[in-house]
Amino acid sequence: MSESLHILFLASWYPNPDEPQDGNFIERHAQAVGRHAKVAVLYVHSLASSKDFRLELKENKNILECRVFYPKTHRYNFLQKLTNYKKAHRIGYQALLDRFVQFDICHLNVFYPAGIFALYLKKKYQIPIIITEHWTKFLPINPATFNFHEKYIISKVGQEAAMICPVSTDLKKAIQKLIPHNRYQVIPNVVDTSLFKVRSPYSEGQPVRILHISTLNDNHKNTSGMLRVLAKVFKERTDCTATFIGNHYGDHFIKIADDLGIPKERLTILPEIPLEEIATKMVAHDLFLLFSNYENLPCVISEALVSGLPVLASNVGGVIEMVTNENGRLVEAGDETTLEIRLNEMINNIQSFDPNEISKNARGRYGYDAVAQELLEVYQKHS
Repeated sequence: MSESLHILFLASWYPNPDEPQDGNFIERHAQAVGRHAKVAVLYVHSLASSKDFRLELKENKNILECRVFYPKTHRYNFLQKLTNYKKAHRIGYQALLDRFVQFDICHLNVFYPAGIFALYLKKKYQIPIIITEHWTKFLPINPATFNFHEKYIISKVGQEAAMICPVSTDLKKAIQKLIPHNRYQVIPNVVDTSLFKVRSPYSEGQPVRILHISTLNDNHKNTSGMLRVLAKVFKERTDCTATFIGNHYGDHFIKIADDLGIPKERLTILPEIPLEEIATKMVAHDLFLLFSNYENLPCVISEALVSGLPVLASNVGGVIEMVTNENGRLVEAGDETTLEIRLNEMINNIQSFDPNEISKNARGRYGYDAVAQELLEVYQKHS
């Protein structure tokens, strides 16, 4: 039955020319489902360089992607922005109907703003809405908040949804405060287990290689806190190194590392890299470090676990649902003293973590087929 289903992935976030990695976890969800059903992705994006509406159709592995680019308008011209946004969606949807004829499910990824078009599809074509939500903006600890318009749309979409699928239990509880009356099922992000291999066991006598991957946004990821802790650890011992991978904040943290006296040969800070290279970096390290002030269900942790890396992370959001004593350790957000203690403990006992066992458990939870099966059961129940 699933192979006959036609699923529209309607995405608020998706890789685009301005941000090539934006919403790549939505892309992977679509590819996971695309192994078992016919999937099309519709995503619209305003570009400063666009003078008119431009349609782009592209086959991506087992899914059909439809991107519509449209002119960027002045930030305060809300009515024109909304008009262009809706028009772009209608152009893309009509192009997809030429290939799919009809859709059985609208799988909305992130309530706002694509939920505006999901409501249109529900009203005009009676297409059921299933929602996957990733947004940390729902979390009380996140300093960002929704404005009145966003809350209104989110509430309307939530009322119309057949099922809401947050990627963590923590996020589910946060969304329920705004939408208390809907049906929920937690379904996590996916990891391409054909891409992320299992690392080799730690070789005794070699430096323990610590890896951190994120945006390096300090308010979110507490990058400076990790660097302060590493500076202390590096002064105490010589049997470890670290690699940080992130985006344009990198140069700023190179200077901070220099000011902290961290030797250049022991810390490498690299710019953002493609997912294929991230998979390569994972198997070349022994321990993953994340010290965020707030999180949801970080894809990078599931990728590290699938790669067999033990994880040291802050106990925020859904991280506690991912990290156990068998695959890592947790500390409270901002607690640099405990982070230093736990990091030293994990370095000292790195051989006690079994990469094959860590990977096996993670693959059973975050693998493409495991997550796709959960989504397919939701689709079949509501199509």
